[in-house]
Amino acid sequence: MTGNTLVTVTFILLCHDSAERVITLVRQLLEEDPDCRVIIHLDKKSPKDTFRKLVSALDDEPRCHLMRNRVRCGWGQWGLVEAPLRALRYALSQPIVTDYFYLISEYCRPVRPLGELREYLTKYNDIDFIDCKGPEWIRGGIREDRYLYRHYLDKRKYPKLHRWTYRVQKKLRLKRQEPKTFKVNFGSQWWALRKETVEVLFDIIFENPEYKRLKYSWVPDECFFQTVVGTVGDRKIRGTLTYSCFDESGRASFFQGEDFSGSQYFFARKYG
Repeated sequence: MTGNTLVTVTFILLCHDSAERVITLVRQLLEEDPDCRVIIHLDKKSPKDTFRKLVSALDDEPRCHLMRNRVRCGWGQWGLVEAPLRALRYALSQPIVTDYFYLISEYCRPVRPLGELREYLTKYNDIDFIDCKGPEWIRGGIREDRYLYRHYLDKRKYPKLHRWTYRVQKKLRLKRQEPKTFKVNFGSQWWALRKETVEVLFDIIFENPEYKRLKYSWVPDECFFQTVVGTVGDRKIRGTLTYSCFDESGRASFFQGEDFSGSQYFFARKYG
């Protein structure tokens, strides 16, 4: 960027729960950043009434797109990767494409003015903000076994069956080899990626089918984008700009009233 031109941002919003919460957040984003765009993906499992409320409130907003091509988003399942991939494909196909794509959820809230976010991204416009860490990033539970075995089921919905299929694979020695063409990285699901990086990301996925093996990894939203972006050697990477705190069971904890001024964070979850 040159002169006083600020980068532009598209927020990709994943949601599944409250139409009212989503509407409030979207209106806040559009009001605070008059140049931003918002793409909303509502979990296909969500009630039809939730979708109707979003259509009624937001479908006529020119800077907001409510996706019709939706997927089911089970916790720890591939849908949480496929949903942002579909949103990114849509964004890249539009006449106006922003400089950055920032993935958030309905439970995220800005904790600093969005004007400061744009100034920050403009200052560091050659950097992607995503965690690309080793297995040590994972606080508890399985690590390499997340991708060396196949995990087909939603653990929270089918906990016993999920555990049984994992143990059967181990007993039958069905462990897969390490990927040959990349190292698996881990990190927060929430990222902000440059347009150029997203374009290269799709090229990498198309050219290397081995990335498809991550589809049945456990919690692929914490390794897929982190792995692919980390593969691109000429990219500068810093950590996520979204604050989150997890309990011992891996669930995001709610926060209330922390001061993030001067921090590296511009959003936080879970809020309220």
